Amino acid sequence: MEPWYESRVRTILLAVRDLSPEAFLVGGAIRDALTGRSYPVDLDLIVKGDGFHVARTLVDRLPHEATFVPLDAERGAGRIVVRRGEAIVDISSLQGDSLAEDLRKRDFTINALAVKLEDLLNSGIERLIDPMDGRLDLQRGKLRACSAQTFDDDPVRMIRAFRFQAELGFEICHTTLEMIRSAAQGVQHAAPERIRDELVGVFRAKQCEYSLRDMDRCGILGSLFPELVAMKGVGQNEYHHLDVWDHSIEAVRQLEILLEDQATTFGDAALTVRAYVDEELVRGRPRSALLKFAALFHDTGKPHCISRDPDGRVRFLGHEKISREIFEQAGRRLKLANREIHVIGEWIGGHMRPMILTGSTVSKRALYRLHRTFGVDVIGLLLLFLADLGASSGPARPENIRAHALAQTNRAMKALIESAQEPQQPLLNGHDIMRMFGLTPGPFLGRVVKRLAELEGSGEVRTREEAVGAVRHYIGTARREQEEHH
Repeated sequence: MEPWYESRVRTILLAVRDLSPEAFLVGGAIRDALTGRSYPVDLDLIVKGDGFHVARTLVDRLPHEATFVPLDAERGAGRIVVRRGEAIVDISSLQGDSLAEDLRKRDFTINALAVKLEDLLNSGIERLIDPMDGRLDLQRGKLRACSAQTFDDDPVRMIRAFRFQAELGFEICHTTLEMIRSAAQGVQHAAPERIRDELVGVFRAKQCEYSLRDMDRCGILGSLFPELVAMKGVGQNEYHHLDVWDHSIEAVRQLEILLEDQATTFGDAALTVRAYVDEELVRGRPRSALLKFAALFHDTGKPHCISRDPDGRVRFLGHEKISREIFEQAGRRLKLANREIHVIGEWIGGHMRPMILTGSTVSKRALYRLHRTFGVDVIGLLLLFLADLGASSGPARPENIRAHALAQTNRAMKALIESAQEPQQPLLNGHDIMRMFGLTPGPFLGRVVKRLAELEGSGEVRTREEAVGAVRHYIGTARREQEEHH
């Protein structure tokens, strides 16, 4: 609990105590302190009286220490953000006639914990208030709902249960799972922003595959994403050992293995990969979590485009395009940011492109085209490709294909990193080409510039003289083909 005693945070807590002597710290901060988890300071306080008024009054008294954010005036809830975001303190009015009644209305017993603010300031959390035996559940690694009304009061708590399961590695009690199964349809009516935040929390965990399976068994995933249900039982070709649904869940697991062991898997590129997946496109939503959305949805289009060759082989031609469209609809429902929807859509829509890495040695020109098309997000694309491949172990898949693809992927990663570290101006720009070869602006000029960029990017053209020769050759070839066509 030591971080709470840093000067500005302690000043806030002392001021709350003075304004409301009957104030209590509750919930997650106590849970995390008891389990030894280290997080930025994020405190929930309840007070007897008007929590909204207490929060606003406190900030008025300490204008240089914190800012006030209104949460819910009717329910008496206000937020204090300590300067520079060093801490967030939410203050709410006591719900019910007593502290014990308030705690019983909370989501899970491990959050139904409290300590009086006066005691906290003097001796930490030693004098714990624990009417629901939450501390015992913490010790046993059990997640248990506080009451039979837990999920009726707030359906988003059902997803939160799986977030805690994934984050803490806890077991959800059988009774609580049955309650979720009975109430699963109600999650559809929750605010999409809250659903999104809890789902991202699930995906942020290092291992969420087991939680996704439990969410499916309880009906939560099907309620949120009916598009996923169609994948179940859809068999695939000889390159796969799982149906489309189990393959997608396995792809999430394979992705988590890649993300967990980057140093071994990617060698010199590991630091670049780590920085990439840890970057948050929106605060609190890193690429690592977004990649799991992509893994879960990357084959949702398969049930809609299944076909069979005359020899009986199953095909899913164009499934990546349909999968992208399905995800984008789901992403908009979840209120993901447009940038997030675009990036995940790019991964899903392009996830078949890196299959070239399973073949013979890939040319630098092909790698350059991948980089040019996907930019920095080619790293995410390659991670999704490896996860997809790792989830495919049908009898037609050669045993050494994964090792071969990984070697090719690492080669691609190295080339991309080197290219990014050595940015250079084109040897010839569009104006140079127009002046030297008498071309005019238009689509053909664009194709010439694009072709030259590919040759430069792949290292096949290194000097201005070589660039002039390459352009001359390309233009001459194009003109001869046009004359032959006519």
